[in-house]
Amino acid sequence: MKKGLLFVLLGLMTACGASSEGNKGNAEIDGDQAKAAFENAFDGVEVSDVRAAPMAGMLELEVNGGETVYMSENGRFVMVGKLLELKDGEVINPAEQRLEKVRADGIKTLNKDDMISYVAPEETAEVYVFTDITCGYCRKLHRHIEEYMDSGVTVHYLAFPRGGPTTKAAAAMRHIWCAEDRLQALTDAKLNEKVSDAELGECAKPVDEQYPLGLKFGVRGTPAIYTSEGKQLGGYLPPKDLLKRLN
Repeated sequence: MKKGLLFVLLGLMTACGASSEGNKGNAEIDGDQAKAAFENAFDGVEVSDVRAAPMAGMLELEVNGGETVYMSENGRFVMVGKLLELKDGEVINPAEQRLEKVRADGIKTLNKDDMISYVAPEETAEVYVFTDITCGYCRKLHRHIEEYMDSGVTVHYLAFPRGGPTTKAAAAMRHIWCAEDRLQALTDAKLNEKVSDAELGECAKPVDEQYPLGLKFGVRGTPAIYTSEGKQLGGYLPPKDLLKRLN
């Protein structure tokens, strides 16, 4: 099993749209050995972190900048999917809990000038949306932008060209981020397929910085909507459904 099949498995578990304690039995983790074994098995896949998993006998590996997979301590078995914990009658996703903290901390460091924000006149909530101008559901979401704002929801857009920073979408989004009127430029690109030709400069940097941030947040498709507290609300949501989830 090599890189291609791993990506297929990761894709199957994603859609465009109380704290759990770690495994205390793993007093010591040989992270280097686990990393080497995994990267040797899956060519071109990078392991960025190795942690004790909540389940005894398993390690939690962070791959491809944010995806979570699990490996047995002896390096023989790999599990690709969600590890759920039943605790006090509740179903908990330990990996999602960890990501919520990562996102909340990351959102606190964001400069709002680096995002394209549609600010509600009477703001009651803020959401952070990783978007791609070539994504059909991103366009569908943007058709409701006035409704979100009228409902009191401010939408902060971050760039996440799904194919990576070398794609045509990424190049187009750099021009949008450098446009004099970025809000109109983003609307034109999404709804009218008209891309800005604004001159590039420092203004384009957020596009290249926000893509890896999205990977760190666990973004696997667009749109990806998060609250200020790092909770994932889902992919495309009509205004009525978004308000329900926020509440």
